[in-house]
Amino acid sequence: MPRHRRRILAALLTVGALITGTAASSPATADPPRRTVDTFVQREGTTLTLQGEPFRFAGTNLYWLGLDENVGGTDHPTYFRIDDALKTARIMNATVVRSHTLGTSLGCAPCIQPGPGEFNNDAFAPIDYAIARARAYGLRLIVPLTDQWDYYHGGYPTMAKWLGLKDPEDFYTDPRAKAAYKEYSRQVLNHRNPYTGLRYKDDPTVMSWELGNELNGMTRDWVDEMGAYLGKLAPRQLISAGRQQGVDTAALTSPEVDIVDVHYYPSSALTMAADAARVTSRGKVYLAGEHGSDSLTAADALTLADTPNVTGVLSWSLFGHADDHGYVQHDDGFTLHYPGDTAAMRTDVLANAALANMIGGQRRLPALPVTPPLITSITKQSGINEIAWRGTAGAHTYRVQRSVRGAHGPWTTLTTTPVGDNDTPWLDPTTPQTQTSYRVSALDRAGRTLATSAPLGAGPSQDAEVDTLQNWARMSAHSDSLQRAPDGDGVRIAPRPRATAHAAWKVERPEAFTARFATRADSALPTTEVTQDGTAWKQVKPVRTTTGGTTTLRIEPSHDTAGVRLVWAAASHPAPLTGLTLVRKAASVATAAPGAFRQNPGDGATGVPVGEPLTWTASENAAHYALVLSTSADLSDPVTDVTGLRTTRYHPPVNLRPNTTYHLRVTAVNGAGSRRAENAPTSFTTGALTVDDFEGYPDGAALSAAYSRNPGGGPVALSLDSQHADGEGHALRAAHDPGTPGYSGIVRTLPTAQDWGGARNLRLWARPDGTEGRSLTVQFVAAGIYWEKEVPLTGTDNRTVNVPLADFTNPPWATKGPLDLTHITQLSFYFNGQPGTTWIDSITATD
Repeated sequence: MPRHRRRILAALLTVGALITGTAASSPATADPPRRTVDTFVQREGTTLTLQGEPFRFAGTNLYWLGLDENVGGTDHPTYFRIDDALKTARIMNATVVRSHTLGTSLGCAPCIQPGPGEFNNDAFAPIDYAIARARAYGLRLIVPLTDQWDYYHGGYPTMAKWLGLKDPEDFYTDPRAKAAYKEYSRQVLNHRNPYTGLRYKDDPTVMSWELGNELNGMTRDWVDEMGAYLGKLAPRQLISAGRQQGVDTAALTSPEVDIVDVHYYPSSALTMAADAARVTSRGKVYLAGEHGSDSLTAADALTLADTPNVTGVLSWSLFGHADDHGYVQHDDGFTLHYPGDTAAMRTDVLANAALANMIGGQRRLPALPVTPPLITSITKQSGINEIAWRGTAGAHTYRVQRSVRGAHGPWTTLTTTPVGDNDTPWLDPTTPQTQTSYRVSALDRAGRTLATSAPLGAGPSQDAEVDTLQNWARMSAHSDSLQRAPDGDGVRIAPRPRATAHAAWKVERPEAFTARFATRADSALPTTEVTQDGTAWKQVKPVRTTTGGTTTLRIEPSHDTAGVRLVWAAASHPAPLTGLTLVRKAASVATAAPGAFRQNPGDGATGVPVGEPLTWTASENAAHYALVLSTSADLSDPVTDVTGLRTTRYHPPVNLRPNTTYHLRVTAVNGAGSRRAENAPTSFTTGALTVDDFEGYPDGAALSAAYSRNPGGGPVALSLDSQHADGEGHALRAAHDPGTPGYSGIVRTLPTAQDWGGARNLRLWARPDGTEGRSLTVQFVAAGIYWEKEVPLTGTDNRTVNVPLADFTNPPWATKGPLDLTHITQLSFYFNGQPGTTWIDSITATD
């Protein structure tokens, strides 16, 4: 194996080991004797140092930490989402995070500066928390103070509009605009964080203030003036600046700028290295402040780690778990979730984590606390329980367990194959018709338990819902005097001292309402009230229990109750609400078995494509479907036997074998019973898997773009040929000259990975031109490993070339490994011997 490949593999294995362990056992678990968090990152020429040691880093962008547009409109992110994302960044070995909205926040009601001359102190609450959490986790921050773009969080065009500037670029020269930018920056930098007691300008957590994000119109005079202003205001923090693309000349030449920030879409290690050389040649620190997370490879990571001029590299961009279940979604094409939604994203996560590990080393950082999963609902779907849970930073998968004897177990594991964050809400296909409790455990990459949720239960005709209290979304009304504060892994909600307040919830089909409070001897609990019409409220007496410092109030409203609320009277020490559970009569019950339906393919179907999903029509009132597929008529020894399917289509995890007869049975299930498809079981026979038939290319240029020439070999000219084909459509025509290298090659990276798992042979149609001494090497990449087989190709007759897949071997120069046909990413042909022409058509993976 070439040396650089060994290093890449070693780096990825190291990263795999690092992020296999629990979040609390990160590579370093204690602060050094001199607290790193109290030490500023410093610049020494073209490098950064921390406590006298070189400081290089990789990390990510969490642009939304102060203001988010991804969940329910523009609003402050919840404490959970902030904490979860920062932990996830750390788990991916980040030491630095860049975040626009920790500094850029103009022109909206929840912004720091909603309007000209107006500042909103409440907008600092999530920023204070994010900076404090970053400090606790040993992360450093880069914070832009404005933006080129007038996004939801505003930017310099916002200020330009306030000032009536006809050209937004006048922002850089207009004295009023300069004064407005300085005043805004002063307000931000001088804000005192209640969690740390430090003004932002005095907190080493903020490594650098960036003049703005992607400021394309900066003038040298503006950079000098604003850099000097910020440098005087915060002399121990660094100043960075950059533009959308390329190295900004004003930032490069200004003596007031420490770090030159350059952005890359797509990511390009070679371009980064060249830009870094240019930046450091002018005595500045180089930063790749954004790069497309989907285009960094392990080889790129190695190149960047080996380039000392590259001080920092930050991916765009990371999103954590949502408050209720799953992940926060974003649609710009560069979203990262840990450990990854797809195989491609999982590869991206590993590459970015490898870069952070290699470039930053295993720096001693504080231990990470683990937040347990939180079950947020149990909801009946036609009588079957659906369980949703809030995820855990660092979790790779989850285990779901059930108890029918209460919250203390014993527990039965339901997920024989662990499930991921994208599998929640998860359906319990064997829901018992009794009181049932569930708990969820977060597992690391090695399958070890990180943390386990508190149990949540529901009766055979009940739904249960937990209000996480992270936002006001589940409340129907609340007083403005209520304040939210972080409380461990959750939050607490209470009115300001000596203020009255209420919080109300709609409760359709109510059965139980349970509220938990943090209490002490002098705490004032709220009263509980119910309403039938949403207008008139009546006080009711709850069942009260106290354990330690937690008091629980529980009521069982009548069937006609439409709402429940908590009412705090004015008190010096109002008891804060820390948890709330609503139990309702289930909305989706089953009184009869599912309705009739039919399955596909139909009985006796032939030529069924091996990669196509199996489908069926919808069954009325079905909660889920079970599917059995076998090569035996009695459905014994099934190829797949799966239950809990939520849709009317299923794609087997591996391709079916070509030219093979299968037997299929689909069953609809709900809480009252089950029903087989009317025509079940059916029998069908598959055809071959078409790898490429050359019918989808409009012209030779498109063909050449798909099958690129290997530059190490001789020239190859490709075209589509309809005269020499397998009888239908077009064939690939290759005019090749192996020349001095002795071969000519064409390489196709498949647009999506193919699954040849059920095939035994690779078959293709070929026609040589009669040149003697010629051969064809067929090569493919399976699960990252190269495989090839050389076959003779002489004469002029059309022929079918059949190559057993078991005959393929690893080339001498390639990594050795097992043949995994389930993930084929590349197909290549190499023409050996004398110059000539070869035609290829109808490539199939078959039995």
